[in-house]
Amino acid sequence: MGDIMSDIDEVRKRIEKRKKPLTSYHFNKLYNGMIRMMTLMIVVIGSMIVMNDPKLESQIFNNDYVQRFVSFVSESVYSFLPADSQVSENIVYQHIKDDYYCGDSNQINAFDDGRVIEVKEDDDLLGNYFVVLDENDVEITYAHVKDIQVTQFQEIRSDDVLATYDQQFQMTFEHLGQNMTYQEYQGM
Repeated sequence: MGDIMSDIDEVRKRIEKRKKPLTSYHFNKLYNGMIRMMTLMIVVIGSMIVMNDPKLESQIFNNDYVQRFVSFVSESVYSFLPADSQVSENIVYQHIKDDYYCGDSNQINAFDDGRVIEVKEDDDLLGNYFVVLDENDVEITYAHVKDIQVTQFQEIRSDDVLATYDQQFQMTFEHLGQNMTYQEYQGM
């Protein structure tokens, strides 16, 4: 009898381990999949009806009621679907040496909203470089970059692509005349 009870307890423990709560992420994925499946089914059934009687196509798609229904569905149901997601939530660059960094891709993205205050190409010391003044009043100088994709005095938003680089780029921070490290900037 004791073996049966321990087996039952073990089965209960396994069942509890397998139970996972439905998080909002999983709910959104499930909802998104269900909406896409229903839309596919409506298109397939509608196509089959039109193939059966081609005269119905003009009656169905010219009906004002159907147009209002389609507008309602697109505004209410599809608005719940998640918008395009960000590639990464936080921009993280790997420190190589001194003020040189690299990232997961060859793109340099803006940390925060701000404005480009200087753009210079083919400088003897820094190569192609530009300076961004972000919303925290930190001047970030990006040097040794390849293709600068911003212009002087351009407003930028967080995660905008600013430039590209080959293998590494130089990044320095200055706040109110004081030099900062990348870690200090991330802590602001």
